[in-house]
Amino acid sequence: MIRILIDSGIDQNKYMKKTYDYDFLPLSVIINEKDYLDQVELSLEDVHGYMKEGILPKTSQVSPKTVIDTLDACRERGEDVIYITIYSQFSGTYQVAQTTVEAYLEKYPDMNIAVIDSKGGSGGGALLALQAMEMAKKNEDFETIVSQTIENTEHIKYHFTLSNLKWLVKGGRLPKAAGYAGDALNIKPYLSVNETGIYLKKLVRGQDRIYKRMIKDVKKGIDGFTDQLVTISHVNDIESAKRLEKMVKEELPDVTTQIFDIGAVLAAHLGIGGVGVFYFDQKPSQYMYIDE
Repeated sequence: MIRILIDSGIDQNKYMKKTYDYDFLPLSVIINEKDYLDQVELSLEDVHGYMKEGILPKTSQVSPKTVIDTLDACRERGEDVIYITIYSQFSGTYQVAQTTVEAYLEKYPDMNIAVIDSKGGSGGGALLALQAMEMAKKNEDFETIVSQTIENTEHIKYHFTLSNLKWLVKGGRLPKAAGYAGDALNIKPYLSVNETGIYLKKLVRGQDRIYKRMIKDVKKGIDGFTDQLVTISHVNDIESAKRLEKMVKEELPDVTTQIFDIGAVLAAHLGIGGVGVFYFDQKPSQYMYIDE
């Protein structure tokens, strides 16, 4: 048996939780200098509440003990492990996990364990995880799931925006003056992910315009692979997520969609109202169609 692991950088929804048997490794969320284990000691709703009060949560990487405890449980069940982590550009979690696993395999060399950098996270990470979970559910072998998941990391596209510029200012990505002026002019940031992490593609005036631009880019980026699953993730803004979902389906009627809550770690960087769309820019060598 193969167990898929994900962490706080990979979005989850009710469908994922009810359909697949996987493990979640919490990162720490730091509020007012106090550490909380994500979804264990602090709920996503709690994090949203602090953010609404203007508190900027900080985050830290997964602990080696969490990784070891999870591996021990998997080993006792006779399971091999594939851990899909938050992007190494966002957190030191990938490196911690990789180092911990290397030491663990010296003690238990007969166990198959792979740590895969998602090269993103959020709804893009959810796409990776769903594909891996579905392959494991269908009893694909370890090497196939690992190689296909690594291939998949190279072909997921990220398009997202924020309701305002406040969190880019708080996170140091924009100067205060630019943030205040942008909010006054109803300027929305258009963000994506590359080898350096999250980057600002451009600033667009007005929510309608930026949503239309995002959908235009999705339609172009899908490049013929029109019957795939597209994920939409949001930070405490289900209405915007549903609006984007409706626009995606109007332009690409053959796609299926799922909506996810952006986890606490990435929500802390994006702020309330962040919303994104994620998809494959080409059909993977081995693509698993998801029922819902």
